[in-house]
Amino acid sequence: MLRTALEFLSDEINAYLKRKDAVNFGNEDVALISSLMNPDGTFAITAGDGDISKIIITLINLEEDRVSDSQYNYRQVDDKIKVINPPVNINAFVLFSAFANNYATALRLLSYVISFFQANQVFDSDQYPGINAKVDNNKPWQKVGRLVINYHSTTFEQQNNLWAALGAKYMPSAIYKIRTMSFIDYEPKLETPPITEITISDDLR
Repeated sequence: MLRTALEFLSDEINAYLKRKDAVNFGNEDVALISSLMNPDGTFAITAGDGDISKIIITLINLEEDRVSDSQYNYRQVDDKIKVINPPVNINAFVLFSAFANNYATALRLLSYVISFFQANQVFDSDQYPGINAKVDNNKPWQKVGRLVINYHSTTFEQQNNLWAALGAKYMPSAIYKIRTMSFIDYEPKLETPPITEITISDDLR
């Protein structure tokens, strides 16, 4: 589900950039899902010899959303009641970093990211039927129902700690909180026959 959500947002940002600034960003996809650093400590994005402009989308934290109701699910399949554990509701914190050989271009990219989320704060399958286009229908647990996205502010101290933990040099960036993704495995934990008859008796023995 995390991959589904981030791939969808990456595709939407790329489409947005091509609509808004086809001259500078119309030839190739700019937004991509990636860590900032490789395990060996090198930067994950290869700059090469020419100009490069990228929006790097990186998951940096998860938190459980305890406000959302989590109740057991009951489903009737083949004359049996199946009990499924309640979903785990997760909020994801995602870092959008603008990387470019030219610093002014990086600032332009970051401005586009902020403008995109200002115009698009809620994504659901009704308005965006392609949100689950890459998901196998046999894997319903990977599907996204609804995403609500808000800007997440950080202090200078939090920002410094974050980039130190990432092992990277600071880049123009913004953090967005994505609410709420419900993780659920539809494998039943209990199966019982349904109640088909209720008998009331006065016999107290």
